[in-house]
Amino acid sequence: MAQYTVLLNFNGSNGKNPSGDVTLSGNTLFGMTDSGGANNYGCVFSISTSGSRYKDLLDFDWTNGANPQGSLILSGYFLYGMAYTNGVTGYGCLFSVDTTGARYGDRLDFSSWNGAFPSGSLLLSANELYGMTSEGGYGEGVVFYKDVYGVGYEGFAFNDTNGGYPYGSLIISGNVLYGMTSGGAQYNTNGNIFSVHTDLTGYKNLFVFNGANGTSPTGALVYASGKLYGMTYYGGANGDGLVFSVDTNGNRYKDLLDFDGANGKFPDGSLILAGNKLYGMTGGGGANNDGIVFSVDTNGGGYKDLLDFNGTDGKAPQGDLTLAGGKLYGMTFLGGAYNSGVIFSLDTGGATSIDQVKAPLVLLEVYPNPNNGIFTIQADDQQSIANSHVEIYNVFGEKVYSQFNMRNSTFNINLPSAPNGIYLYRVITKTGALIGEGKVIVQK
Repeated sequence: MAQYTVLLNFNGSNGKNPSGDVTLSGNTLFGMTDSGGANNYGCVFSISTSGSRYKDLLDFDWTNGANPQGSLILSGYFLYGMAYTNGVTGYGCLFSVDTTGARYGDRLDFSSWNGAFPSGSLLLSANELYGMTSEGGYGEGVVFYKDVYGVGYEGFAFNDTNGGYPYGSLIISGNVLYGMTSGGAQYNTNGNIFSVHTDLTGYKNLFVFNGANGTSPTGALVYASGKLYGMTYYGGANGDGLVFSVDTNGNRYKDLLDFDGANGKFPDGSLILAGNKLYGMTGGGGANNDGIVFSVDTNGGGYKDLLDFNGTDGKAPQGDLTLAGGKLYGMTFLGGAYNSGVIFSLDTGGATSIDQVKAPLVLLEVYPNPNNGIFTIQADDQQSIANSHVEIYNVFGEKVYSQFNMRNSTFNINLPSAPNGIYLYRVITKTGALIGEGKVIVQK
């Protein structure tokens, strides 16, 4: 069994019942709890990856929001998140707080018409914050965007015929957003997968769940090589939820894994992708019926039960995992020393992520690095790199750029619209073999 470590036991005063994931920056994890803290309305916290240096950055007090759900997103020195309820109007709010906890900002108060009760996480692209609310608009939820400065709101409202009641988060590929609703489309109550352009036009209902192929998706999708991967809370062969894949046009749906209790049940979060493996958690099932951490190959084979929670080390995970440096980091809603949830780490046995890349087979140099989105990848061996191609991925594992048929030892990359952040580049031969990979930082 891989090494498992409880980094923190929540006890109420330092937070209680986390339902999202942790956000990693360097060796610091940032996260939120649904309740607990000074006022029992939840808090924002930071903690080192070793479990030391816990700090309560923000206590929600009803007026500045309450019961945050989902996860934080980091941009510069500011964290952005959403509180499920209260704030100025009682319908929840979008907020920012700096990484020291010194500066809080109310960026948007939901007021029912522009959304209500956000339960997922935000997505940042080109200074725009994208998100969803579970209710509001026509009553069935809203997709929205607002810039990081708190101005320029735009929204798209669900109306039951095109979906309703989203409880998850969005992902982005190019200028297209992908998400899921729990209410489905054409009054279907099982949920659907949709796409919409980043300007909130061009909405498409891509796929409708029907129970047998899943029902009630609650997390975010994962995009890779033209496919979307996700989970549903219920449905499938045993009614305990499933893992699926589907093309971005809604075709070629595949049931990759049916949960049956013994191998987990009721997944209430998102998958993450590393190589050809998907990692996730279920809120129940497993050896102790307290939930599990699992992996499965992208083709549906190779299922592994990586961890069975047992109550004392955590119980009922409801959020997502974060992968860095060969370790998975996550939180559980219940369990631990005070039955208020835990933060944990789990050794994957060598899985890589954007924070851990392999040593190159050919020496690759990137310059300038950091850069403004325009940079060069130079190889020291022209023969090895001939007729190869380069791929660039963002931190969500999405391919944002590719260049084919390289005939000399230099790639000139131009990503003028890429938002600030860390990207992974891979140079690959025409037969698919990896030549080398590394990280590049876009900093405008």
